[in-house]
Amino acid sequence: MGDVNYLKRLIDSGGSVFRVDDLGKIWGIKDNNYLRVLISRMLKREDLVAISRGLYSYKNEWNLWELGNKYKRPSYISLESVLFKEGVIFQDYSRTVTCVSNNSLRKSIAGVDLVYSKIREEILTNPLGIVNEKGVVRATRERAIGDMIYLSPNFYFDNQDWWDKEMLLKIGRIYNNKRVEKELVKLCLT
Repeated sequence: MGDVNYLKRLIDSGGSVFRVDDLGKIWGIKDNNYLRVLISRMLKREDLVAISRGLYSYKNEWNLWELGNKYKRPSYISLESVLFKEGVIFQDYSRTVTCVSNNSLRKSIAGVDLVYSKIREEILTNPLGIVNEKGVVRATRERAIGDMIYLSPNFYFDNQDWWDKEMLLKIGRIYNNKRVEKELVKLCLT
């Protein structure tokens, strides 16, 4: 198969950020040595762009949230990133991707700050309020509110007019934390 077909498969995949194992799956290559040679050849021809070690794209612009998911696993986009996008907070977080994960980490890649906040494993793996949209795993508005209250007690939300109060209370139970549940009940009463 020519390298052009490999590039077409990447474009057709719908993704914009790829780990080495993603490339192997998309291309159907199990031989790691051949995969590395192909990646190297495509980088030299500029069919691939190295975003960071082990992360690639076929273009110079990529989905920042997809980058956040791919850089560190397991993780999902949450906190300020989701709250800003959903209009719950007004401070601009467009060049910062905030995630929750199994440990805390800060990394700058290509002018983007990736910020991972540690959350307990049983919360991280609970699927309630987590969606997968076009390969990006992210929190819903209500899950991001719960995560924020769990990690930042008494956080102030700029726009408290529109969220699903029933879902917010349901999500509050996954934290198994009385303070979080109490703050969420208070939010629902305002």
